Amino acid sequence: MTNKAKYTWIAVLVTLATLIIVVHLTLPYWVTSFLNNRLERIGDYSGRIDHVSLSLFRGAYQIHDLDVVKVDGTKQVPFFRTKEIDIGLSWSALFKGKIVADLVFHEPELNFVDSKSDQNDQSGVGNDWRKTVAELSPITINRVEIEKGTVAFRNFESTPPVNVQLNNIDATVTNLTNVGNGSGRVASLDVKANALNDALMTINAEFDPLAKANFVAALHCEEISLPMLNDLAKAYAGVDFNGGTGELVSELEAKDGQLTGYVKPLFKNVDIFDWEQDVVEQSENPFRIAWEGITGGLAELFTNSVSDRLATQLNFSGSLNEPDISTWQAIVNTVSNAFFDAYNNGFEGLFKKVTNESPTSVDT
Repeated sequence: MTNKAKYTWIAVLVTLATLIIVVHLTLPYWVTSFLNNRLERIGDYSGRIDHVSLSLFRGAYQIHDLDVVKVDGTKQVPFFRTKEIDIGLSWSALFKGKIVADLVFHEPELNFVDSKSDQNDQSGVGNDWRKTVAELSPITINRVEIEKGTVAFRNFESTPPVNVQLNNIDATVTNLTNVGNGSGRVASLDVKANALNDALMTINAEFDPLAKANFVAALHCEEISLPMLNDLAKAYAGVDFNGGTGELVSELEAKDGQLTGYVKPLFKNVDIFDWEQDVVEQSENPFRIAWEGITGGLAELFTNSVSDRLATQLNFSGSLNEPDISTWQAIVNTVSNAFFDAYNNGFEGLFKKVTNESPTSVDT
């Protein structure tokens, strides 16, 4: 090779290296500006990111400090925030000839707010969030992970104010693009979280990512201390708990636009009315005392006297927009359980094909 050819190759390599450095240094600023322009108005909400960083060799980029707020709503908490979103090529899918992305959300926080004012309500209605995610990642998404997430339900106007949270959420959604060439419910969702930093909650689901409503899901929340729910109970039911635990089991199935399933709340050692706490220490008003005494008496009436457990099952079915829950059936089931039926905290079998678990009975 002549000296001229060597110098030519050196010049080409230097030019390429310079271009890579320039792209690595300047592209994040362009991407940050582009995304902020796209997120400036997303329906009733507005979003902003702090900056974007690139991992060129990994084929990934990271969105840092994303905040989404309701434009004309409460300014006390954002609707959504996350410390970082890592968006990278899925190498396992790439080997199958598919160009798709994997998303990892680090410490995301989702805040729902209840208010007497429609303006201050914050439920996420008013935007197509699938479109928003597509704008953040123009490549088709196949896998989503959530690390140390939080979902909160808040009411700043109630007495007392309400802040109920699911914490430490670790979740994985896989096979969103049918990469496995399967059919039907090929995608899966697995969630583990803590309710109020206390009880373990698990959610498992299978669904068809290409269908609008085709899924089966199971939820189980282990025993949680009921006094930890007192702010919520006082604000929305006018009662507070002096003691007891609660557990929740639910299964849902959606097919052909119809939703079926059940919710089974299970309570143990429920203590609603406490004379020393409510009268002597807090000087509650007499109407509140009477209401707590009545509700406490009903709980005592419908609780299995041997096990101190209160359980019922609410079955429902109907369209996905208007599921029909029978209040009367809930009352009948409560009485039936209290006097005749056995208490159990196992799934009824709707989701057995996913969990491979049989219902577990606990004698009362």
